[in-house]
Amino acid sequence: MSTALLERNVADDHPVGDIELGSMSAAELEALAAPWPVRWLFPPGPDDADRVVYLFSGPGGLEVGIRDVLGCDLDVIGVEIDKDASATATAAGFQRIVADVRSLDPNHRALRWTRGLVVTAPCQPWTPAGKRAGLNPRNQELFLDMLTCAWEATVGVWEEDFCAEDCTSDCPDCPYGWSGPIYGIDEVRAMAKDLTDERIGLLAEVVIWGLALSVASDGFSWVAMEQSSALPEVVTEGIRAEFRCADWLSVDFQVLDSVNYGLASRRKRSFMLAARNRYLNWAMTKPKTEIPSRTAAQALGWPEGIRVNTRGVRKTAGGNCWSADRPATAITSKIRGWYWETAPDRRFSLDEAGLLVGFAPGYPWTGTRSSCTRQIGDVVAPPMGAPLIGTLLNQPWEEQLRDYLTKIYEETRMTTETAVEVDTGYGTVAVRRVASDGVPENERAWTASYEVTGSRIKGLVHIKPQLRRGDDFELLPTQVEVTMSSGRYSRTRGATFSVNGVELDETWLSRISEPSDADRFTFWRQNDSRNFRRTELSSAGSARARAGLRAILQVHFADDLLVHEHTVALAKARNRSRTAETLRELEQRIAEAEELEAVIEGLRHRLGVLGDLDEMAAALRPATPEDPRTGTVKIGPRVPASQLAQAA
Repeated sequence: MSTALLERNVADDHPVGDIELGSMSAAELEALAAPWPVRWLFPPGPDDADRVVYLFSGPGGLEVGIRDVLGCDLDVIGVEIDKDASATATAAGFQRIVADVRSLDPNHRALRWTRGLVVTAPCQPWTPAGKRAGLNPRNQELFLDMLTCAWEATVGVWEEDFCAEDCTSDCPDCPYGWSGPIYGIDEVRAMAKDLTDERIGLLAEVVIWGLALSVASDGFSWVAMEQSSALPEVVTEGIRAEFRCADWLSVDFQVLDSVNYGLASRRKRSFMLAARNRYLNWAMTKPKTEIPSRTAAQALGWPEGIRVNTRGVRKTAGGNCWSADRPATAITSKIRGWYWETAPDRRFSLDEAGLLVGFAPGYPWTGTRSSCTRQIGDVVAPPMGAPLIGTLLNQPWEEQLRDYLTKIYEETRMTTETAVEVDTGYGTVAVRRVASDGVPENERAWTASYEVTGSRIKGLVHIKPQLRRGDDFELLPTQVEVTMSSGRYSRTRGATFSVNGVELDETWLSRISEPSDADRFTFWRQNDSRNFRRTELSSAGSARARAGLRAILQVHFADDLLVHEHTVALAKARNRSRTAETLRELEQRIAEAEELEAVIEGLRHRLGVLGDLDEMAAALRPATPEDPRTGTVKIGPRVPASQLAQAA
């Protein structure tokens, strides 16, 4: 809602229950709305986007599908307990409330104009990758009891106690209809403590919130849910039954694999789509024509023949390798340790892992590498947001999805180069140049990004040219600036560097002319968010960090042409006069080259004429017989030059 509309609503004295909002201060409105935005206390304006609550929203996968794929404008507020996932989503432009879903009240007065609900609860209790406690019959029985109690805590029970035998249903003294809540939602949530895995109870939130919002508003119209494809039928039927009892017209489950929607990895999930006032056609979620799948190698720009090891040397059921010449196996948080079978130091970058599940390179993953790969493993694949939400909103999605896939897999092709091995005092360090997707788009023309792996060293580093102050015309030699670890205030995102398992604090190094300059820097460990005092790395950690930096600089400065091209690009962008000077110089060189080409062509022509004259002279000489006495051929008289010229 716009500021102007918010002010108008306050001025109009909109009541919320027995509260007149116009008499409240801004601070009081914030306290009343918390943790939801103040604008949600007021009815939406005619041009405002539909309001959607997204529970267990993670780093924003489904929202990328809504915003970047479908191109739909929805006012989505996500609830997520993981701080890193919330920070990732916020950096990507999405709204987050950092809280436990179970601590929030779906009957909050700010939610009465909600139009949609999305729930993507944790899937570990159901998936084969977890302990599958959700398949325990006793747990299933308790979960179904939670759903029944969720109805009674939101809708209530049906009352038909007539005051007399001849009483009619319109008697004012006769209670007739749904009673309303007969106990609190917290009591329903408390039932989860009897489950062997309390995360099973989180799935009940789809019914708790769905029914509560249905009671609060006639405008609440749809629900979407994502869950493991191994979700038992008894659970899906239990959820469907509660919504059907609330007169929802369409409540259906379907298992979809995102590889059938053009993703470069397999990701089979169970989805529920529910519509309150219309029947949904599940055929709308299927593409009209087949969307070609992509192999992992095609998506990542890898050469053919790469096999990815997922389990080290363990020989477990199902094998421990998959071929990148096919769509990748389902991506999990374990991708942090996956590597090329022929190159154990060649691990997946975060951009590569994200690209396999449908995120464009450069998505602002936040947190440690383990935290980021966990987010990637748990996220809803962005391409799936388009067919699901598109179907619920009755909007076309197939063309938009094809365009998005083309953009992330073809137009934004990642670069892959052979790693250069550099010997350091701490073993061999592999340095590989990768796509500079973590930096602002307008700076990529002069930025080199390197992935470095070695003994107790791992990182992604960005290097940019740095011209001397006051001299934008310098080309070579030049200095560079290095970003080894980024933070909330960094101009460059995505850089990270860890030594001995310790992440560097935000690190930007300047005025570097040669690899030995690495020895003059001090490094700091990443801080606890509650402690603003920086702590210096240990002597051993700092020495290893300098060795890693020297290796990266050695590889960078060895490519003279790359350094030159990046410096020219920066100089052009920084100073227009430099651009004009460069263009004039190029035009002059082109003119000189054209003149030289003309001279060379003239010489070629003259040489060709001389060759033709020699052949003609030989042809015009009269033939003479052999001298029978000596066996030699007699040479005829010399042909005059004037005759040759005339013949020519």
